[in-house]
Amino acid sequence: MKLLAKYHYISDQQLVADLMANDERALACLLYDRFRRLLRFNAMKAAPNVPVDDLVQELYLYLSDGDWARLRRYDSSLPFDRWLSVVSYRFFKDFSARMIDSRRQIPITNLEDQELFNSGTTQMNHIMMDIQRGLAKLEPQRDREILTALLLHDEEPQRVADRFQVTVDNLYNIKRRALARLIQKHLKDYAN
Repeated sequence: MKLLAKYHYISDQQLVADLMANDERALACLLYDRFRRLLRFNAMKAAPNVPVDDLVQELYLYLSDGDWARLRRYDSSLPFDRWLSVVSYRFFKDFSARMIDSRRQIPITNLEDQELFNSGTTQMNHIMMDIQRGLAKLEPQRDREILTALLLHDEEPQRVADRFQVTVDNLYNIKRRALARLIQKHLKDYAN
């Protein structure tokens, strides 16, 4: 949305009123002009694996839903940019988490994928046995238990992190390093 004249507003309350009136200039100010940098920064920080433009569009839909119901709850005693920063960051974080959860629930619809999944072929069984043998030799024991829980038992990362008293971010670092060692020592044939 490109406008010839820049939108200027006197107060945050005026901006909110213009947004709720679906004023194109106020929308451009929110999404593309004055608050663009704030929204993009929050999107990249809260959900680094989701395209920023998609997140900003979803935020617009979220804010405008129900005749701008979320925006109607704006507390005018707060500066609008602070309110928008908090609301957008929380929305992007929640949206990213919902996307990750929904990916886990996607059914297998491709017939070839379903056959491969259900077949339990000899090759897959050999690979799984090699992985289990490699894991049995992996040190330290904590790394072995973490990889077993995440890869073989498909446990939720938060539950595994809680059990080993680490953060989820640290859990992923442990997993990455342990996998690199496992591949380097035991699974060279499958790494190529």
